[in-house]
Amino acid sequence: MTWKSIALQASLLASSFASPSTPLESQESDRISWSACEIELPGIQCANFSVPLDYTDLDSEATLNLQLLRVPAVAEQKKGSILFNFGGPGFPSRFTLAALASRFLALTGGEYDLVAHDPRGTGTTLTASCFNTTVERQLAVGIPMQVVPSTDDELALGRLFGQTQVVANSCNSFPGFAESGSLIGTAFGARDLMQIVDAIEDDGLLRFWGISYGTALGATVAAMFPDRIDRILIDAVLNPHEYFNSYEIELWADADRTFFNMLIECLRTPDLCALGSRRTKAVDLEKDIYNLIDDLREEPVVSGTTLIDSSTVITFIRFALYDTASFPGLAAGLEALLSGNPTEFADIYNDFVNSGRILTITADDSPFAITCGDKDLPEQTFAEMQPVFKALEKESRLLGSNGHILASICQNWDIQAKERYTGNFEATTRHPMLIVGNTFDSATSLQSAVNVSASFEGSVVLEHGGFGHGSTIHGSACTINAIRDYFTNGTLPKPGTVCEVNYPPFQQDMTIDNVLINLGYLPEPEEQEA
Repeated sequence: MTWKSIALQASLLASSFASPSTPLESQESDRISWSACEIELPGIQCANFSVPLDYTDLDSEATLNLQLLRVPAVAEQKKGSILFNFGGPGFPSRFTLAALASRFLALTGGEYDLVAHDPRGTGTTLTASCFNTTVERQLAVGIPMQVVPSTDDELALGRLFGQTQVVANSCNSFPGFAESGSLIGTAFGARDLMQIVDAIEDDGLLRFWGISYGTALGATVAAMFPDRIDRILIDAVLNPHEYFNSYEIELWADADRTFFNMLIECLRTPDLCALGSRRTKAVDLEKDIYNLIDDLREEPVVSGTTLIDSSTVITFIRFALYDTASFPGLAAGLEALLSGNPTEFADIYNDFVNSGRILTITADDSPFAITCGDKDLPEQTFAEMQPVFKALEKESRLLGSNGHILASICQNWDIQAKERYTGNFEATTRHPMLIVGNTFDSATSLQSAVNVSASFEGSVVLEHGGFGHGSTIHGSACTINAIRDYFTNGTLPKPGTVCEVNYPPFQQDMTIDNVLINLGYLPEPEEQEA
């Protein structure tokens, strides 16, 4: 199971974690009592923890129950805890941490308890939901999520803008959501992190690893509480300046380059890549695929019950680029279409959907409820939004049009977070931040990592020279050691460091876990079973 599918399925499975049951022998703080999780997870503990429901209402005694999960440190001498957020926004974090516990213990040196909670708006924690049933959500949200029109098709783009207005209006008018939706923003999420820190850490300092949207949360908590930051790693970085104050255009800056270099790697390992024998030059292969997308825009094809148009292929490429484990399937699907075999493509595409590697519908409405509630945008008509749409497509010819959906929903969104971070992210944290960006990440750009680093005094950008969304997708001994050194002794890599990966992206018998095993940070599989 890939990291992406784990994260996607977490939003469906988080409700399986209920209140803790039988207590375990464990350390307990004054405010948190850890006990066994209702679902049996050997060695993993759960807890309930109350935080203020509304941090802006100082007279209110209303609280919100956060559900926590802890993976205990394995070293004899424990240094504290590391809190995690795995992104989205909208992904519950507990299931992801439980599924990847051994990996993250190895990556952080085993000296810390690893702690995650389901953020506000996700899972069963003040769930962001604007529809009464899944069917209603599918009808309202499913259409715009599966249609990716470009500015060349003004009619289709106008329809998308109208459909996203329907989604926004559904949330704006849904009973009770005006209040609950205002309580799930990132600033409140940052305050929740510090409430947890106050309850579990004797030194009152935060240690944190945020991935994707978790980097916006990490930058926010670092800017709001710079003197309380011990170690903070943000990984697969989005630009928080855009996140809070604009449309997320820089997000797509590396998408075309990532796809092109994926094709280069395909041709370097043709025995591992179905597209490998089609062309000898990546530029020609890229042209074939762009022409295919253009042809399907004009004349879609149907295989059984699967419509294959340009949006289908763009969506397929978008999600497949998240994880190198999906690269062979991506290549096989594109080869099938280029060879005139839509049935084979449909089989591969539907397998991606059914396994959670392609997101066609969200479990709740948190992805846009959190993001749009955090933003402060000028009111604009469809005509006035055209420069935004054009800027997205200029940033990425291949995937930029995916940004039209979120930009349109947020433009029509009325429910604002009760607290927004309005600073400039210029801060000097107690200990400098480690910022990791992949060389080839289609979902966040290396430039965003550089831009965030410019705001935080003493922070260092580590370029992870691999593919996928985040540094844990494509294994690198260099990156692994840099992360372990940062958490275990506070050492930062030298500015300008680029870590190369240990295997080509199409090599499916290698993962980051193999690199961790080779370094001696994870036991051999048979030792794990024993």
